Amino acid sequence: MSLVRFTTDPSKGCGAILNEAAVKDRLFCGMKSIHDDHGKVQYYLCEDCYLQSLFPDGIQTK
Repeated sequence: MSLVRFTTDPSKGCGAILNEAAVKDRLFCGMKSIHDDHGKVQYYLCEDCYLQSLFPDGIQTK
């Protein structure tokens, strides 16, 4: 499994498979995940989507 991060923003995620070796219960970038006993909702992000979420859309590197 590649580097996986979490975010509370549901609009992020590309849909890439994060745990390719799994036969069932695959995790996808942008998939909802409920954490702790209080039902805190977070979303799985691949490394690329996580980096994109850190910077505004207008910022680009050359």
